[in-house]
Amino acid sequence: MNGVRLARNVSAGAVAGIAAWSSWSHMVHVALRFGERPEVALVMPLSVDGMLVVATTAMVDDRRHGRPVRFSARLAFTVGVVASIAANVVGAHPSIGARIVAGWPALALLLVVEMLSRSGRTDAEVGRVAAAVPVELDGRQVEQPSTEDDLTAAARTVASELTAAGRKVSRDALASALRARGHRVGTDRAAALARAVTVSG
Repeated sequence: MNGVRLARNVSAGAVAGIAAWSSWSHMVHVALRFGERPEVALVMPLSVDGMLVVATTAMVDDRRHGRPVRFSARLAFTVGVVASIAANVVGAHPSIGARIVAGWPALALLLVVEMLSRSGRTDAEVGRVAAAVPVELDGRQVEQPSTEDDLTAAARTVASELTAAGRKVSRDALASALRARGHRVGTDRAAALARAVTVSG
């Protein structure tokens, strides 16, 4: 994990923690004010914050794997944030300034999650872009493998064929065979694949 990703994750965790604590304290206060039993009021915020955690995880996971973010996750997250903001605002001192300050943590969480779910290209998106780039091979255009799994599977197949023919699964032999099949692979990647398929085989 690089420094930028670490800083991003720590900052997102801090925002989520502040929002959860603010939401919990205000929601307990509001529940007690409206006559809820103390033992229920103390755990009620967990239903909102728990839903937010599950929805956030689902949204980020969908985005990272190149899937459309599921509607149920967006709906659950939106409802959770609205409930959190409403509890914070209702539980705050009855002044505009106090209510703005009280509602800010939940709004900040909404913005942070939205940024995280849209940040950068996902592995699947990178694979689709790579697959669309044509490669020249013996005067004809071929496409790169769309995923890392495709390349690894092709390397295993080539390794099996080389072994069956009594040939060593070397970096150069593997690279040459993969390129002949239309896969664009560099020398270093071919060496890593040769080691991987030899060990796994």
